[in-house]
Parts: sequence; structure tokens; C-alpha cells
Amino acid sequence: KRKSRGEARGLARVGRFVSDFVFGRDLDDATAARLGEIKGLCLIAFSLFLLLALISFYRPVGDPAADGWNWCGKVGAYFANCALVALGWASFLLCFLGGSWGLVLLARKKLSMPVLRVAGGAVFLFSVALLLQLGLGDIVESDNSLPYGPGGYAALRLVGPIGDALQPETAVLIDKFGRPGLWIVLLATALVSFALATEFAFYPALKALNDWLAERREKRGESLVAAVWGWTRRTFAALWRFLRGADLEAETPAELKPATRRAKSAPATTGKLGFDDDADEKSDDDEPAAEVPAAAVPAKGKKAAALVEPDEEDDDAQPVRPLVNAPEDIEDDDEDKADEAALAEVEPVEPASKKRRAKAAAARAYEPPTPPIGPWKFPPPELLEPPTRQTADDEKQIEAQARRLEQALASFRVEAQVVGAKVGPTVTLFELEVSQGTRLNKVTQLSSEIAATLRARSVRIIAPIPGKATIGVEVPNSGRRVVRISELVTQKAYDTRQIALPFFLGMDTEGNPMVEDLAKMPHLLIAGTTGSGKSVCINTILASLLLTRSPHDAKLILIDPKQVELAMFASVPHLMLPVVTDPKHATQVLLWAVEKMEGRYDLFKNAGVRNIKMYNALSEEQLRKQLGDNFDEERTPRHVPYIVLVVDEMADLMMTAKKEAEMAITRLAQKSRAVGIHVIVATQRPSTDVITGVIKGNLPTRIAFQVASKIDSRVILDSSGAEKLLGQGDMLYTPPSSSQIRRVQGALVEDHELQKLVDFVCGEAAPNFSQELVQVAAGKSEGGAEGPMNPEEDELWDDAVRVILKTKRGSASLLQRALGVGYTRASRLIDMMTAERILGEFKGSKAREVLMTLEQWEKAHGKASVPDLDEEDEDAE
Repeated sequence: KRKSRGEARGLARVGRFVSDFVFGRDLDDATAARLGEIKGLCLIAFSLFLLLALISFYRPVGDPAADGWNWCGKVGAYFANCALVALGWASFLLCFLGGSWGLVLLARKKLSMPVLRVAGGAVFLFSVALLLQLGLGDIVESDNSLPYGPGGYAALRLVGPIGDALQPETAVLIDKFGRPGLWIVLLATALVSFALATEFAFYPALKALNDWLAERREKRGESLVAAVWGWTRRTFAALWRFLRGADLEAETPAELKPATRRAKSAPATTGKLGFDDDADEKSDDDEPAAEVPAAAVPAKGKKAAALVEPDEEDDDAQPVRPLVNAPEDIEDDDEDKADEAALAEVEPVEPASKKRRAKAAAARAYEPPTPPIGPWKFPPPELLEPPTRQTADDEKQIEAQARRLEQALASFRVEAQVVGAKVGPTVTLFELEVSQGTRLNKVTQLSSEIAATLRARSVRIIAPIPGKATIGVEVPNSGRRVVRISELVTQKAYDTRQIALPFFLGMDTEGNPMVEDLAKMPHLLIAGTTGSGKSVCINTILASLLLTRSPHDAKLILIDPKQVELAMFASVPHLMLPVVTDPKHATQVLLWAVEKMEGRYDLFKNAGVRNIKMYNALSEEQLRKQLGDNFDEERTPRHVPYIVLVVDEMADLMMTAKKEAEMAITRLAQKSRAVGIHVIVATQRPSTDVITGVIKGNLPTRIAFQVASKIDSRVILDSSGAEKLLGQGDMLYTPPSSSQIRRVQGALVEDHELQKLVDFVCGEAAPNFSQELVQVAAGKSEGGAEGPMNPEEDELWDDAVRVILKTKRGSASLLQRALGVGYTRASRLIDMMTAERILGEFKGSKAREVLMTLEQWEKAHGKASVPDLDEEDEDAE
């Protein structure tokens, strides 16, 4: 009895172990994970074994005792025979299901509800076997590799060929359901069981197919048949190239020739791109180093002159920490008199060498390429609040207002008649026709009286309406209609694909939607008092870009001295650097944009194009042909993105660095349109010391919100009228191609809508900041704000050194007067001289010590780019 009880306990333990092994119960996570890997490997191995056995199965028909032949031996032949007898050709799907489940387990993913998966797989295999027998049973006969037809023995008995008098029971399912009905039943059973066996969802697959077809129709105008045929043709072409080994063919000499030519001319090329020529001076015996982006590795003995742009970084780049203030050398202006005296003794300096100037220009000519465009999902309009339906003033109210308007004018002896009225979201425009001989300014002087008669907050008079012989009187509506951005996004009257940088502006006085192109403006001035809608307008611009443009097409640079207005956009992938909140850093960023503009112009000139649109239309072959030897495989951009630079408060910049900010914005406004850099300047203090004549003259497109006085309105628009606006998005807009002012109710986008848009685009990609721009903004750039830190690339380097050495005074203000540059550029030159040991270190308000003479520098400069001053300093002492 004791022996039998022990055997029973042992069998029970073995049974529990097997059960735990199969189902993974009562195991810790690590053991369960390893057990899953073992089961996955076993399933994959069995699936491959059965697949080989099925492919090579052969047994003579009519002789069950005869030995067949199989790659997997007798065991493989036995398993293959069982599978083919049970399922026929559907047994190949058994290998697919087993391999799929094995991969799931091998990846340490839990196979939920395994019993249901196995049951679904069994039903799926049997239904496919019945379908094969139903469709191919009359065509395919049993042979040496197929014992009972394409569906196996059971399928043959259930849906076998009709008309066999000896076996009438073989058509039992066809008798019950009929052939068409049986097709429907078996197909439905196969689809449902396949979903159970694999957790496959049909709706996402159908939606993805529909989206793919819709994208093909939009981009290429292809029909359903053309899209499917094109995909099939490309798939078979790729398969054919793989089978014939085209991917493994060695490079031909013609393909290697350009690479060899570039290798031989490496010193000249690297010089063009701003790298040290010494980096290529390696012996042939050196072992090849691991590939590192050239822009990320400093040259030997010098700092790298070209830094990584955002498009050269990895996609998983970590966000850069907030910018910190960089220490700056501050010199006392009490030296001005001494500087002027020293400057008077300076002889005219010789111009910098042409070779060095050409080098500096070529270094700016190229920018790192943007990554190839990938699938980008734009935020759906459903994230926005739907348009609100509000009742406007009815015809009776409008007619009553028209009569009161005529009576008010008549009381002041002005004969006028209302000939038309256009109802907008905020105001109604009445068109007045006055009698002959009536002066128009007589009507404009009555705006306050008309407002009092109509009981309106304010009335704006347009005398005359451009292109008409009538006077316009804009009267506020009794109920204001809210214009939401979703109302403009869903409009079908325009196509945002035909607009480079869409901007959903709002609705005019006639209720027409206004969608403008930032690229055609090309720069925008926005001004208005607090609460008038200026910040909402900027949010609308940024929301428009997030809704319609990917980071591949448009980049953003946001300057927010108030630190809170644009903080919501701090993590969008369109940003080139974190939101700039320090006005000093903002000046550096503006000057960097000027350098980027000049570099793009050099690139476009070499490519033989006039603007960014023409450049982006070039194919890679055309770029190679146009650029010739200047084409670089890694650094030449195939696609140049637009850059939108937003300054939310211009007044702070003008208070901290007026000269540099005004110069940078003016240069950008004058030239940057063709290269795709567009500036948006906003301020709530529209005074002449903030919006100077130079800035305003180069910003043709302007938006004026409600202001306090006529003077402020004239500063923005060169005419009055903005002081009579109603606030909350009510604006006067000057289009880029016209001087006529239009009244518009701006589109509203609320904070929670913006948050949804930002969350959506942040889910698509992480911000990929430009390390060069981040360093520039932090005051740590190697070129500073206005010039590179590498003397070889600065065309003013020779002139600046001669001025300092001739006057023997290391002063930045001296360089300002001698070379006509800003303080930032002059201080960068002084820092470079300190790094080259021409000048001593900073000593408070005193000028830096000059460590060498002009003769020593010229002698050393003729031998090497960086003079060795150790021996020369000793000689000088």
C-alpha cells in the first residue's frame, strides 16, 4: 500500500509539473519568461520541421506499405502524412500558425487565452481545408504527394465531388447549404476563427488600406486599380532583384570614381565646408576608424567650425536643457577717447586675402541635409472645437439701423442713402451714397455722432470704399459671432496643399473665410493692446502650421521674452531650439538667422535657382548636375525647410540690444523671403522707438488690433482706425499685395484645443534641436552671433588683427569704429585674438594687453595659420 501511494504521489507531482510547464502557472516572472522562450523555440522548430516534411513528402499511391522519401526521414514522412490526410494543403497554414505563436512566445509576450487561440486555429484550418476542397476538388486529384485531395480526408467526405454514384454521402454539406451558401458560411467561419487564433482586427486593416489608397489618390491621382497594380509591380520587381542578386553586386568603377575623386580632393573640400585640412592627413597604414558624423568631430588642433544641425541628429535625441546666461566681457566706454586717438594713427589696412574670403563664403554655402520625408500624421480636425451656430442680426434689425443712420446724417444736413449692407461676424458694413457736392470728410467727422445715434461702442467710416463711389460705415452687431479655427479648417473653398505656409486668419466683414500664405506676406507685424487678441493671433498662426505642415516642411524659432505666452509649444517637434526667453539670447538667434540666410543664398546660387520652391523641386540628379564638384553626399540638403521666426514681444529686444535687433530684423525682412525664412514680430507697445521706420518699412504685411489712440494706429498702419476696433480678435489687416486695409474677425483657438494639437504632434515625434543654434543662443557658439570662431573663415580677421597691433590697444570699441561692425562682432574678434594668444586675458575696464608686434604676427602668419608665440614672447621680453 505504501508503495502504491508513493507512486501515485510521484505521478501527481509529474502531472503538476507538466501542467505548470505548459500553462506557466505558479511561476515567478523570470522563470515564466524563460519557459516562454523555450516553448517558442519548440513551436518554431516544429513548424519548420513540418514545413520541410510537407514540401518533400512523397509516397506511392495505392501502396501504403511502400517506403516513401522525405527530407525529414520516416518521422517527417509520418507527420506529413498525418497532416495531409487531416487537412490537405491547409496543413501548410498549420506551420504558419505554429511559427507565429512561437515568435510571440520567443519575444516574451504573453499569449492570452491559449485554449481559445488553439480552438480558433483548429476551426480556421478545418474551414480552409473545406474551402480548398470545395474550390479545387474538381481540379486537383490525389497523387503521390497528396493522399486525399487538396482538403484532406474529412473534407473529401463532406464536400467531395458531386456525381459519384458510389459515394452519395460525400456531398452532404453541399446538399444542406448549396454551393454558393456553403462558400459564404465557410468564408465567414474562416475569418472569424482567424481573428480568434491571431487577435487580428479587420477594421484597422481596412482603415489603413483606405488611408493608403486615399493618399495615393491625393499625391499621384491614382485610381484603386492603378495603386494596387503599382504596388504589385514594385513588389515583384524587388523580389526579382533579390533573387538575381542585384543587391549584392559590387560597385562598378564608374560608381567608385566620384568617391575616389572626392577622397583625392579631400583637403580642398573640407576647407570649403569649414573643417581643418589637417584632419585628412593620415597615413595609408592607419586603421579605418568608426564612422562618426564629420560635423560632430573637431578638427585636429582647432575647434570644429561647422556644427550639427537638427536634421543631422538622431531621431531619439534628448531635449536640450534650458539656456543659461553666458558670461560676456564688458568693457568701459571711458576708453572711447583713447581709442579715437589711436584710431587716427592707424594707416588704411590692407583687404583680407581673397582666398580667405572665398573660404568663408563657401563655408556658409551649405547646410546639413534634412532627413528624408516619412509618414507624418497631421492632427485631425476633430481635435478642435466645432463651429458654434449663432443667430446674426435679422433683416428687420439691419433695415432699422439703416433708417436711423440716414436720419442721423440728415440731422447734420448730409443727404445720404443706404444702398447696401453686408453682415459680418462682428460688424455690419453699410454702404452710403451721398448727394453730389457733399465733401467726404464731412461724413468722417461725424463718426462720434453716428455712434451715439446708433447706440454703438464705436463706428468706423471708410471714405470712400476702394473701387466704389460709396462710403462705408461699419457698425458693431448686437451679437458677436465667434469664428473658430475649425470653421476655416473644414472649408472646401481652398486647398492648403497649394499654400506654402497656411495661416487661418479669420473672416472678413462679408463672412468670407480668409486663409493667407505666410510665404507670400513674407513677413508680418502684429501690434495691439493687452487683451485685444494679439496672443491669440500668434497661437492661431502656430496652430495653422501644426495642422498643415510637418517638421520636414516647416521649422519654428520662438522668442518669448515674457516667458509664458509660447511655453505651451516648448516640446513640439517643429522647434529648432527651446523657446528663447532671454532678450540677449534672442539677439544672437536673430543674427544666426541672418547667417543662415546668407548661406542659403550661396547654396541657391550654386544650384542655379532663385528661391526655395525651385530648389525643393530639383531632384537629386539635377542637384548633382547643377552643383558639380560642390555637391557633397552628406552635407548638401535635398530638401530645405521653411523657417518661421516668431518674436512675441519686440519691445524687450529693443530695450536690451536695439542696434543688433533692428539690424538683424531689417536684413531678414529685406532678403530672406526667397530662401524661406519668414519673420513675425509682435508687440503690445506700438511706439516709434519699438516699431522704427526701418523695421516698419520692411514689414509690408501688418495686423493692427485695438490700440489706445490714433497715433498708435498710424504707427502700425500709417492710418487711423485701429483705435475704434472692438477688441477680442477684431483687427485691421493689410494684405501683402495691396495697401487696402481690410477688417477681419480673427479665428479663435482656445488653450485646450492648442494642448490637444501639441499632444498629438508630440506623439508623432520628439523635438530635434539644432545643436549649433542652441550654442549660438547660449553665447557658446564657435562663431558667435555674427562671425565664426575659426579665424580662417572670418574675412575681417586680418584687418582686425592689423588694427589692434598697429594701435597696440586690445579694445572692442576700437574695432567697432575701425571696421564698422557691431559690438557683438567686435567682441568675438577680440575673443579670437585671445584664443590665438595675440591678446592677453580680460582685465576689467582696461584694454587687453597686446602680446606681440605686427611684424611678429606677419612673419608667423606667413608660415602657419596659428602662430606659436612662446618663443616670440620670450624674444619680445
